[in-house]
Amino acid sequence: MHKLTRSTVSFCLMMFAGIGAFAQAGKDGVLTINGGSRALFLRPPARIVVPATPLPVGVITIYSNLGKGAQTYNAISGVGILGKDAGQPLPQWVGIAFTPTADHLVQGVQVGATYVSGTNEVALLLDEDNNGIPGTKLHAWELSNLPDFGSCCILQTSKFKTGVPVKAGTQYWVVLRTMPQGTDTYGVWNDNYKGVQGTWANNTGQGWHTSYQVLPAVGVYGQ
Repeated sequence: MHKLTRSTVSFCLMMFAGIGAFAQAGKDGVLTINGGSRALFLRPPARIVVPATPLPVGVITIYSNLGKGAQTYNAISGVGILGKDAGQPLPQWVGIAFTPTADHLVQGVQVGATYVSGTNEVALLLDEDNNGIPGTKLHAWELSNLPDFGSCCILQTSKFKTGVPVKAGTQYWVVLRTMPQGTDTYGVWNDNYKGVQGTWANNTGQGWHTSYQVLPAVGVYGQ
């Protein structure tokens, strides 16, 4: 087994063993933790390194925790993106915060998003901040035909040529959520490969709640 796989799984087993936090998902090799809010893949990851859809020409990085090649994101660990009928106790949407250091125009977003079961489609949003949680939607994209959880690394790329203005020193959110028709969706927003931590929010049907922890894999680009 790959060293990263062994260490990640061992850590989670120590954290959650004995407290009844595990629930096996329908897909072989996938272990869910805390009612599906997190997912682990218990086999060596499948390495399918595919170049991402090109971003608009000339964009710069506004924010990114993405790696490269077979280390673009963590193939075996992530947060669940869950519809209410995904077979888990609660639904879940997830957002991460970023703060530009200069005024920019967001023209592209890339995420490490994968698929477990149900409708293979999720929504990616760029949101304003609302007193420390995701707020008004600035733009939205649909992502479909996600690769299987446990494979790496096919980034999902969303583009908007016109762009969305963002201001220096102002917090914004990238959100991954289920589509209205995807009540049975079980997707995963894979963790970043290096374990970078930051402000993270989740919504399990009762509003947004924030914490500071390992972030899902994302890059924000533009002018």
